[in-house]
Amino acid sequence: MVYISMFLMVNMEPTDFYSFVLPLGVLLVILVSLVLYLARKEESLEKRWNRLTRAYISDRLKQEKIFAEELEKLQILLQEKSVDQDTYVRLKKLLERSLTRRLERLNARTKVRLQPATKNYDARAHSEGS
Repeated sequence: MVYISMFLMVNMEPTDFYSFVLPLGVLLVILVSLVLYLARKEESLEKRWNRLTRAYISDRLKQEKIFAEELEKLQILLQEKSVDQDTYVRLKKLLERSLTRRLERLNARTKVRLQPATKNYDARAHSEGS
C-alpha cells in the first residue's frame, strides 16, 4: 500500500491521473450517491410503515369502539327487558362475529398494502407484536 501511494505521488504523470485517480474518484462518488439513495429509500419506507401502522391501529380502535357501543346498547336492551336472555346471547354472538369479520377484512387489506415492504420491516412488526 505504501509503495502504491509513493508511486502516485512521486512519479505521477498526467496519464496516471486520468487512468487511476479519476476513475477512483468517480467510483467513490458513485458509491457515496448509492449509499445516500438507499438511506433515503429506507427512510421513506420507515415513514410509510409508520403511517400504515397508525392507520391500522386507528381503524382497529374504531372497530372495537363500535363493538363496545353496540354491546352497551344491547345490554341496555336486556336491562330494560326489551329482549330476553336467549336473544341477548344470540345478538351478542352475532356482534362478536361481525367484529371478527370486520377485523379480518381490515387485516386482509393491511396485508395487501404491507406486502411490498422489506423483510426487516415485517420481522420488526413480528418482534414488536410479541
